[in-house]
Amino acid sequence: MEYADIDCLVPAAGRSARMGAWKPALPFGDSTIIGTVVAAALRVCARVILVTGYRGNELCALFGADPRVTTVENPDWELGIFSSIQRGATQVRTERFFVALGDMPWIPPRAFAALRDAPAADALFPTFNGQRGHPVLFSARIIPALRASDPAAGSMREIAARFSVAELPWPDETILRDIDTMEDYR
Repeated sequence: MEYADIDCLVPAAGRSARMGAWKPALPFGDSTIIGTVVAAALRVCARVILVTGYRGNELCALFGADPRVTTVENPDWELGIFSSIQRGATQVRTERFFVALGDMPWIPPRAFAALRDAPAADALFPTFNGQRGHPVLFSARIIPALRASDPAAGSMREIAARFSVAELPWPDETILRDIDTMEDYR
């Protein structure tokens, strides 16, 4: 699979309160949940911007030696995922960038590649059975609107709605599956 000059922003700053265990470090396949997400993105993307917060020093230690992973601390991580996306967007250096959630290890590299190769839009969502999933491919044109939003109340869907939005049908639920509870994890 060929690399693209596209950054991938991965918010992984939360406490995993609903889970009862810190999700990023949990085993998944031959790696961890966060390791699997980052590896899938790096199969297609030039760089991953990993946004840390709660236990961020552990993620920095885990990925610090990888020159293709940039860690960014979100001191306001308790405000929620939007604040992490907002913080990570300050580091985007490419004309387009993905947002791939740190608790969605089933997303295959081919999903990134399919979105990368689809006709451009300011926000391109993969869909399965009419539901939008991840990763989402954004144009850097949305970054000023993202930065201007309230970190505690902002919404990527609301920001995307101000720009050109497209959807790419996907053949399975891998783009929808996340891990929020131990039942999801099992």
